[in-house]
Amino acid sequence: MRQVINGYGQDSTAATLAFLKANNLFRLCNLYLIGYPEDPNALWLTDYESPVSWPVWGDKPFLNAAIKRGTVTTKTGLDVQTLSLTWTPKNTSYGYTTQTSNPWQLAQQGYYDNTPVRVWSCYMPSPGDAMTYGCSTLFGGRIGQCKVVRGSIVFSVSSFLDVVNQMVPTNVIEMYSQSAAYSGATPPAGFSTIPQFNVIAGDSTTVVIGDCTNIGPHHQFGTNVLRGGYLVFNAGGTLGPTVWSAIQENVGITIGDENYLNQFILYAPLPFPPTPGVDTFYVSAPAPVDESDDPEAFDGFLYVPSPSLGGS
Repeated sequence: MRQVINGYGQDSTAATLAFLKANNLFRLCNLYLIGYPEDPNALWLTDYESPVSWPVWGDKPFLNAAIKRGTVTTKTGLDVQTLSLTWTPKNTSYGYTTQTSNPWQLAQQGYYDNTPVRVWSCYMPSPGDAMTYGCSTLFGGRIGQCKVVRGSIVFSVSSFLDVVNQMVPTNVIEMYSQSAAYSGATPPAGFSTIPQFNVIAGDSTTVVIGDCTNIGPHHQFGTNVLRGGYLVFNAGGTLGPTVWSAIQENVGITIGDENYLNQFILYAPLPFPPTPGVDTFYVSAPAPVDESDDPEAFDGFLYVPSPSLGGS
């Protein structure tokens, strides 16, 4: 039996099993969290007839919605499983920011792409009671595909095991290579910290102006030292952590009395311009590809044969 956690964060697996062995019946439903728990735009949904409170992942209730899932399969090994979710949102009012747009707009703009999804099985001894026995984990993954069909939004969710699908030949690139690492964002050359920025006025969907907040006072980076990296918005603003773009160009600019700003030109347009004073973001530099990029960060490719070896 899967581990069951009650609404107080305690392991209730044994109590749940004892309840079933006594020939009692549970009222069952599924709980769905689409997004990050700390993201105000995350979706807390349930297929039960009324809202369900299970405050293990957050204090928000799971709201009743027209949502259903496909079959969850279990296999031995590391095969990546896929779960289909079909959701019919009630909100149809149109907006011009992420927070005011309806789910149909967001789905068409790719907002939900790569968003984490978690699904739990909920065991209720009485209608709406998810606190006594709680829930067990049913499925977890990320949205790989999202499409809008007549009357519904369909998510295709790939399990978190998709991270093992790395097509890297054995012993070709060493495991400590910066380019093949799984460390995520890369600090700019000469720094050990990922730069964070506040959004400054003057932005568009392809141009973002930021004031660096964590690398010295208003640090300004050199022209194109961050080109080839990427920009990711933080949770809590009008654009969340699912919104990002590769950086085509970066330059230092001056606006009025603000002399140490950084302007980023993006490859992929944002769904909406960011909001100054509300949105924040971080920037990753491109991973070094040879020693000339960053001698301290680059670890080399120890297992790649020399081009002078191996014959003609």
